[in-house]
Amino acid sequence: MSNFKMAITLDDKAYSSDQLQRLKYERALHVLHEFKELGVKLTDANGRDYSSADLNWLEPDQALNLLEKTHTRLGADQTYDLMKPLFDDSERRWKQFNQRPIEEQGCWLGVTKFDIQGLTLADFQAAMATAQDGETPYQIMPEHYGVKGTIQSGQTIMEAFGCFGEPTMTKGVATPEIPSFTGAQRHTDYPVCVAGALQLADGFDIHVGAIHEVKPVAGGLKIVSTFFCPKDAPKAIADGHTIHFALEVGEMLKLLAESK
Repeated sequence: MSNFKMAITLDDKAYSSDQLQRLKYERALHVLHEFKELGVKLTDANGRDYSSADLNWLEPDQALNLLEKTHTRLGADQTYDLMKPLFDDSERRWKQFNQRPIEEQGCWLGVTKFDIQGLTLADFQAAMATAQDGETPYQIMPEHYGVKGTIQSGQTIMEAFGCFGEPTMTKGVATPEIPSFTGAQRHTDYPVCVAGALQLADGFDIHVGAIHEVKPVAGGLKIVSTFFCPKDAPKAIADGHTIHFALEVGEMLKLLAESK
């Protein structure tokens, strides 16, 4: 961990670790209020229920801790049952966003870049292979509501896109090829590419997904993470998913560095 350093830019704007941790706290607080509204019991160490005002008075570490424990306690199956009306609503919206052919409307792109010292390509690949295990999804990104499977065999993912709207139930498989409809250009000097386009649970293509490109450099790595979604969806989704990637990938790599 001693030589680990990471610089992150979101659509070419530099963000500090303090800024990103503040955003992580704000997203955690948003999800806690959402859970409370859905009837999830949120209690302190003595079993006393938190009011909405109590949640707002939690310090950032306390809020993040409470949400991580709540995500873990609920698990993917109970979370799905709890949030099914929201998933149904999100499904309807994504189908609306995809009424026009994707080749006609094109895609919004949101790009997050990482400049990392102290980790290797093998470290990154190991982290990606275990990013869905146990409590890791909840530790790295508050708006991960549940992940099952692997990127190689296929994942079922419940998450909010772009810190915007409500979570969506999706599935997808990783591929080394960038979907041509995205309009994203392959960075040919980045030898590793992990991409994937997502479908709804019923198999409907929503033309949403991720492209992670990685290259080793002296003492570390460079990563370009690109999110894509249809242009008939709000642009705020692509803009906001740069924050999602900054936390998802950045916090995953911080956990890895701390374990070395």
